Amino acid sequence: MSKRQVIVNQHIRIIPLRTITIACRWCGSEATIQSYPGRTPTLCSPECAEAARKDHDRQRRAAERANKPAPAPARGRKPKPRPTRFVLWPSQVDRSLDRSLDSQLKAMQTKANGRQLVATLDALLLEYLAVNVRWVILECIVREPQKLAERTEVALSIDDPRLDYRQWQREVELMRSELAGNGRLNQPQRDQLWALARTIETKVVGRHGLSQDFEDALTGSQRATAERALVVALVRLEGLLAGAESV
Repeated sequence: MSKRQVIVNQHIRIIPLRTITIACRWCGSEATIQSYPGRTPTLCSPECAEAARKDHDRQRRAAERANKPAPAPARGRKPKPRPTRFVLWPSQVDRSLDRSLDSQLKAMQTKANGRQLVATLDALLLEYLAVNVRWVILECIVREPQKLAERTEVALSIDDPRLDYRQWQREVELMRSELAGNGRLNQPQRDQLWALARTIETKVVGRHGLSQDFEDALTGSQRATAERALVVALVRLEGLLAGAESV
């Protein structure tokens, strides 16, 4: 039995070597090698050992990619649910939807962010209809009270004359189908969400501002008349929306 001298720190040890014949698990050839006492080697040369190590690393990385967990859901403010009754006066409307929309647009990275944004846009579309009704009624009270009933009927038709609401609703539905599944937003999806969200937000905020202007111009008697008309119109709008959702 051959021996090998090994220096460990300042000590010299003589270790016996054993001669064995193995079948290499990498190249498959039989080889006679010398090894230290202990576990029997399975590779015949340093070259086979290096190749086997690289193959093991490749398999490990492939397994990690295959078993990669789904991305964690995006954190942030949840879209505000639609109220059971719309707020009567524009000055009392909670604008958290607009603030939420702005923060979601800035943090928009994944498809989960996109789906959350689409849910917020759904809530804004409903608010857009209510703001339209408020604006029409308040404008009539201030300027043309004789046309109040006629223009209120138009505002409550839901199919607004310019068909903005229907167009936006179709775009929201399209984005919802495009954002199915996990993953990152591509640039066209990001641009489309930005454009759609900003358009709806501008319309809602603009109408809201007009409504507030008319509210400030009301006298006491006009405010009482407007309040009665708004209560009736917003309750009707709620019923129309509930009927549309049940279809």
